[in-house]
Amino acid sequence: MPPPEDGSLRAPAHPDYRFTLANERTLLAWLRTALALVAGGVAVATYAPDLGVPGGSGAVALGLVLIGLATAVAGYRRWRANEDAIRNDRPLPQGGLLALLATAVAAVVVVVGVLVAIEVLSR
Repeated sequence: MPPPEDGSLRAPAHPDYRFTLANERTLLAWLRTALALVAGGVAVATYAPDLGVPGGSGAVALGLVLIGLATAVAGYRRWRANEDAIRNDRPLPQGGLLALLATAVAAVVVVVGVLVAIEVLSR
């Protein structure tokens, strides 16, 4: 947006709506990911055997549900921080949320892999 013709530096009345809508779409992607993690936890708890050790599927299910909850909360917090930055014409904040989420999911995958290996090798 070009500066006003009188030379003053005024902030725009509102941000470009495209940035706000893109930020909302990103929040929805976080929420879809959270919902998929929770659904995966419910599916493991409902349909998976104990995965080689008693309570194994319950532990994996609980881990997935908790990661899903953390993902939803983190997505909202990121949306709020980005929205504030957009409205105040500041750079978007940096964060380690994606690395933390990827690490948590990778940890669950490793646990599932170990439990499946125990299940297969015990037959």
